[in-house]
Amino acid sequence: MYCNSCGQNIADDARFCSHCGHTVGNQPDNARRFIRSRTDRRIAGVCAGLGHYLDLDTALVRVLTVLITFAVGFFPGVIAYIVAWIIVPQEPEYHPVIAAGQPVAG
Repeated sequence: MYCNSCGQNIADDARFCSHCGHTVGNQPDNARRFIRSRTDRRIAGVCAGLGHYLDLDTALVRVLTVLITFAVGFFPGVIAYIVAWIIVPQEPEYHPVIAAGQPVAG
């Protein structure tokens, strides 16, 4: 099996790429959580996390967030974003695992 992100060969039963740390294969259904994205963020990753959670395009979520913020009033929208920034957990940081004595491919 190959990682779609970095193209490296990985074990067939792996859930994460040992070279770049991205998720590979199918995630279990219980892994669907609303978390702030580390990789697809502009300010805090709230819109990207919401887009991934709802399975929507991130750009669409960002545009809708701006439109809703201006529609209901600028101040409540900004406060809601800041509260989500504080409450919604951040995506875990994955580091590649390198076995001792093994050469690093890259």
